[in-house]
Amino acid sequence: MKLDEILKGYGNGFEVPKDELTSKERCRLFSEHKPVDRIPCCLDTGETMAPLLHYGIDEYYHDAEKMLNIELYIHEKFGSDGAGLSTTLRGMAEAMGSKIKYTANTVAQLEKPAIESYDAISSAKRVDIDKDGRLPIILKGLKMVKEKLGDVVNVGGTVTGPFTVAAMVLGTERLLIGIKKAPNKIHELMEIIVENNNKYIERLIDMGIGIGFADPVSGNSILNLKDYREFSLPYFKKNVDFIHSKGRNCGLHICGKSRAFWEDIATTGISAFSLDNVEDLTEAKMILGSHMEIQGNVPPVEVLRYGTPIDILKSAKECIKKAYDSPNGYTLTSGCQTPVNTPEENMMALMDAGRIFGKWPLDLDLINE
Repeated sequence: MKLDEILKGYGNGFEVPKDELTSKERCRLFSEHKPVDRIPCCLDTGETMAPLLHYGIDEYYHDAEKMLNIELYIHEKFGSDGAGLSTTLRGMAEAMGSKIKYTANTVAQLEKPAIESYDAISSAKRVDIDKDGRLPIILKGLKMVKEKLGDVVNVGGTVTGPFTVAAMVLGTERLLIGIKKAPNKIHELMEIIVENNNKYIERLIDMGIGIGFADPVSGNSILNLKDYREFSLPYFKKNVDFIHSKGRNCGLHICGKSRAFWEDIATTGISAFSLDNVEDLTEAKMILGSHMEIQGNVPPVEVLRYGTPIDILKSAKECIKKAYDSPNGYTLTSGCQTPVNTPEENMMALMDAGRIFGKWPLDLDLINE
């Protein structure tokens, strides 16, 4: 079948191939370079999906049962190759004392940093993950997701990268000024954050939960290479090294531009890197592909949220074309989190693109058409 026939037929009688394997089986076999039914494909979801079940986003943040229900819905409705919960970008900072603003229709925002002067950094909070902020709620939710879905899908917990936590504890502007004006204090704060992250990470490992990092403030739209190497990379690597010491591995997503840091990221030993759509999958495959799995990178806003299902099929096909042969594997997903109010038919189109163009063995003539 030709590409134009698929695009004309999609939603009008074209039969999308059915999944033959469970998500867990697919991801395991794919990682072992063994035959699968299709390439892995994952929806990047979380709190933005709360409206799907008519929850306020603020309700989702504070209710483990609602978190579970969203994960069950995503799995049952779309068959995404992944399930799990995130601390979200501000969860660890809240546990350290930052005040977070919650509303029904938008993701949470930093209202007041926990630390408002460099002199106060020495008293930065060492968290109790069973008591502080929303961490106990998230851990409860993860336990429930693992119990319900762990036999059929890999369950992961997203941890916020240390530098991004610092931005939410100190305020981004104060943090960026501090790396110039008070570098020793920033280093002190980063060590405390690494310690807090490792407490949470250790619990995830004990629960049998996979680990990924989201570190948007560590993009090179914000940091130059020198500052990244001094204030972000060493502390991220301390978290990664801790994970490695437990016999586990992890992935990383950086929002926005990250190309300037790829060679450094390759030295960390992480197992997967998720690209924002502003970066190129072909280049990532060439630089990072021999070191780790590549994931991405359908544009989440202009295509996934505001495009048509056909737009999504086209974009996803191009992503597969660029990265399907990456040496350590490729997962089709969006370049960042699925936006609030993304139409369900668009989310289904992304998954269907994996089933159509990622059907194994790949039809290279179709992908290259």
